[in-house]
Amino acid sequence: MVALYESLQLAHKIILNSFYGYVMRRGARWYSMEMAAMVTHTGGNIIKDSTALYEQIGMPLELDTDGIWTLLPKGFPETFTFKFENGDKFKFDFPCTMSNEVIYEKYGNPQY
Repeated sequence: MVALYESLQLAHKIILNSFYGYVMRRGARWYSMEMAAMVTHTGGNIIKDSTALYEQIGMPLELDTDGIWTLLPKGFPETFTFKFENGDKFKFDFPCTMSNEVIYEKYGNPQY
């Protein structure tokens, strides 16, 4: 799961950085200062929303464009397991899953 989360994070970062760099280039077909501003505005809002989530369970230590480093309480169960009536189990990493859910709900576009 760590590899999956790291891969998704890296993919999102590369896509946003590339998109921002492209729309800021004057010679680009879709040059748009407004779109570049929206990329940075949305990124800032995602960091603020994630920080609000982490402030409820721990103490954010550092915020930047690459992520949020948070100090979680000692003994905080980072991994949760749901057990279904049929015996199946579903395991997930709480901090990453909750951040992804917050981002998806607020910034996702279901038409794509």
